[in-house]
Parts: sequence; structure tokens; C-alpha cells
Amino acid sequence: MRSLADVANFVHAHYEVDVIRVGQITEKVFKIESTNKDYLLKFTTLDDKSLINQLYAHKEMSNNVLPIYPTRTGEKVAHEFNGIAYLTDYVDQIPMPFENRVRDYANLLSELHQATEIVIDKNDDEIAWMYADDYRQLEECYNILESMMEQCEMKLSRSPFEWQILMMYPLIYGMFRRSDEALKKFYRLLNRKKQLPVSMLHGDVNVANVLPSFKSTHLINFESSNFDIRSHDMLKFLSHYHQSAATTRIITDYLKSQKDQLIVHHFFMKSLCIDLKSLVNQLSGNSLIDISILNEKLAPGLIAMSVFDDINAPKQNEKKQADKQQANKIAT
Repeated sequence: MRSLADVANFVHAHYEVDVIRVGQITEKVFKIESTNKDYLLKFTTLDDKSLINQLYAHKEMSNNVLPIYPTRTGEKVAHEFNGIAYLTDYVDQIPMPFENRVRDYANLLSELHQATEIVIDKNDDEIAWMYADDYRQLEECYNILESMMEQCEMKLSRSPFEWQILMMYPLIYGMFRRSDEALKKFYRLLNRKKQLPVSMLHGDVNVANVLPSFKSTHLINFESSNFDIRSHDMLKFLSHYHQSAATTRIITDYLKSQKDQLIVHHFFMKSLCIDLKSLVNQLSGNSLIDISILNEKLAPGLIAMSVFDDINAPKQNEKKQADKQQANKIAT
């Protein structure tokens, strides 16, 4: 357990900071008040990769990502006997309604993805491995769904959960069909381009990692950040915040803003492939509990399917043109 005096001495030893007062926020996080400004000191076991990611994110989004200040010797972190520490700005949070916080978080994720995007080449073997893995996952889900249906149909007396499976079958099948459609589009496009856009992912998708202040809104905690196709962050966002009233519009706007259709197809491919294997493993045998688990598992997919239908719906002009052509056919 670190005393406040020990923390003050640690800051004096490693940083050019004139400490006036130290306040404890959590066991490993401290507020450092100095003559010039307030800082936050965090003791952690972060590796260099995570810190480099935060530094890179700050470089690209200096208004929304907190800096990491160098030590007296110019290092990114200060070392102690059982880990490291880093110094950043302390931010006075302001109260914000949850829905606003959710929207701000989605906007920050989008800005992070756009600001850090790079394009990587993919050869035929790499694409084949990716396709095999994604196709196998979808095929496994199809097989589990058919098996569940067969078991429910064969029973003369069914539990409420089994009746629920029978009723939800067309919906779940529809999700898988759309996932299959997105998978085919994704890999046709990837095979043609041989390039995949990747971005820095925040990784730890949680609105607690958004700090709203009077000056700006900050994205914090890059411990789980990595580079991958950006839709992974939005998949987690959908999974965590599907109950938010704003989520459907947020996801729709995010996907419509994407210039590369690979991102859109990847999102639908993953969001509509409901993990039935995980669902089966969670079932308790209690019908009411199992129905609740099923509904919770399907909820993000229902939003994704709604967004899929919205984005893929014929444009108004296209629909009018199709209606006109159909009318002409009937007339002739």
C-alpha cells in the first residue's frame, strides 16, 4: 500500500513537477496537484505496446486523448519495484446523461478509427485462411440451429423454451442468411482488392472510459488497444449498449459513413452470426432463465438485422424506377 508521502516522493524523484498535494483516487491512481496544473499518476503493469498505442492515439487525436509526460530522463514511464507508472493530465469530469455519453463514445471510436487507419496487403493464402475460419463458424451455427430445431420438433411435450426456439427459428435463420450474404460480399471484395483497412481499436469498450469535461471529451485506458479491422470495436459497442435508445441510429450512421465497404460487410458478417455454441453452453435447463438468455443473446443481432435491412433497402429512386418498369411490363 503506497502512502501519499511515498507517492509525492516518487513524483519528485522522476518528474519535473512541483508537488503541492497528493490525493488518492483508487489504489493505483493518484491526483497530483502542482503549482502549474493537476496531473494524474497511474501505477500499472502496462507493456510498452499499450503505452505506444496511447502515445500514437494522442498524436492523431491530441484534443481527445491524454498525453503521457516524459520523466526527468526522457523515458515514457517511471519504473518502480513491482511495475511502472506514467503521468498524464488530470481531468475534472462533468455530469453527462448516459445516452449522451454513449453517443460521445461512439463518435470518439469513429474518430480514432479514421485517424489511425492503415491499409495492409493480404495474399491469397491469408485470405483463404480467413475465409475458412469465418465460413466454419457460420456453418457450425447453422448446424447447431438445425439440431436444436430437430430436437424441439420431435418432442410431443415441449417446454416454454422449446416453444420459443420454434417461434424464433425463422428470425435466427434470417440472421444467418444475411450473415452468409455479407460473408460472400466481404470475401469477393477482399479477393479483388487484396488489401484490408485496419485501425487502432480501443479494445476496452466501456463508457466509463470516456471523460467528459468543459473543454473536451477524452478517451482513456488503452490497455486493450490493438490494430485490427475497425468493426470489432463497434461489434463490442453493439453487444454492450444494444439497450440504449440511440444505438440503432449510432450503428447505422457509423456504417453509412464508411468509405470502404469491407468494413460494412465485415460488421454484418460478424454481428449477424449469433454464437449458438456459447448460448447452448450457458443454458441452465430452467425454461424461463433460458428464454431470458436466448433473448439477450439475440438482442444485438436484432438491431444488426434492422440496420442491415435499412442500409440494403432499395433507394427511393431505384424503387420508383423498378415500380415503373414493372408497370410497363404489366401494360405490355
